[in-house]
Amino acid sequence: MPLIPPILNTALTSAFAAAMYDFINISAQPGTNDGVDKSALAISTASATFSSIAGPAIDAYIRSQTIILPPGQMVLTASAGGAGTGATSSPSPPAIIA
Repeated sequence: MPLIPPILNTALTSAFAAAMYDFINISAQPGTNDGVDKSALAISTASATFSSIAGPAIDAYIRSQTIILPPGQMVLTASAGGAGTGATSSPSPPAIIA
């Protein structure tokens, strides 16, 4: 299956929005002006939120790709007699990253 960018884009947009809501909720609390700088906490919380959503989405996006090696690609083999080299003679069967 080919990579489908809109799926990743939707997930990244959701991750960014969630991170920004977390940032705003921590850094801009209406009615409180206690003089405490909350920017470091807001940034770290927003970053954690973004990575918890974006990381799995990026991983799933990459793993959704089917990999086929075209003919003529250099390959290395290992056998009881030692390592060998060669080239593919036909396309490989599809491989999916698990």
